[in-house]
Amino acid sequence: MKVHLDCIPCFLRQAIFASGDAPEALKEEMLRDVMRLLLELDWGLSPDELANRVHALVRKKLGNPDPYYEVKKRSNKLALRLYPWLKKEVEKGKTPEERLFLSAKLALAGNIIDFGPATEFDVEKTVKEVLAKNPAINHFELLREKVAQADRLLYFADNAGEVLFDRIFIEEMLSYRGKPFDEINFVVKGGPILNDAMLEDALEVGLDSIPNITFSKLGNGEPGTGPARRSPEVKKFIESYPLVISKGQGNFEGFSEYTGLFFMFIVKCKVVAGRIGVSVYETVIKYQ
Repeated sequence: MKVHLDCIPCFLRQAIFASGDAPEALKEEMLRDVMRLLLELDWGLSPDELANRVHALVRKKLGNPDPYYEVKKRSNKLALRLYPWLKKEVEKGKTPEERLFLSAKLALAGNIIDFGPATEFDVEKTVKEVLAKNPAINHFELLREKVAQADRLLYFADNAGEVLFDRIFIEEMLSYRGKPFDEINFVVKGGPILNDAMLEDALEVGLDSIPNITFSKLGNGEPGTGPARRSPEVKKFIESYPLVISKGQGNFEGFSEYTGLFFMFIVKCKVVAGRIGVSVYETVIKYQ
């Protein structure tokens, strides 16, 4: 997926949010640098490729290696506080299939914890709304079949806090299967960008308690942080797994040309909404 014109002001808003309590003069200087960078870059790139460049500049200009660090910590704490309630919501399912579907909806609801397209959201309200209706694109039955049949799972995470919802979903997959996967490869970011989940976030919400789980990393555009979403290495990686789940709109933007994945996210902008034919703030479980 290529950058749309509507993505450009979104990058600027993200840069302002990341600047937090920095002095106004520094904010202005940083924002002017971001605008110059956006003018120089090729807008034929994908949104995540431009985001990597923009946020690398923001981190450097602010002298802060992770401007969203405190936001991520608060998100994890919020999710952990909600964990008992979320588990009870799953237990309302009367059959294993219903419980798996409820946990998938929770994984969708958790995608609201996203400081890329928004800075304000109500997690508990979103959970109730998402549980009350079906996704606008709903390939859950195919997902359920693959959960039962696949021996290995590749799971691309999105945001801090949201990974707790992913944990509940994976726990319910294991319950539905009645046995562990031979391998679960849970993919996080290898370097900070926005509020994307990193390894420490996954560990903080207890994902390492899941049987046979390992962790891999996607890069944030800086050396040593991992491969890019659109790299041949990642494409080959995806093709090697019988079940691949990609969480979040950013991962959809980066992987939209790939096949063999389940995309699960809340649609947060009209560009993506128009591409897949749904309304903004609808949820999707889309196999491609």
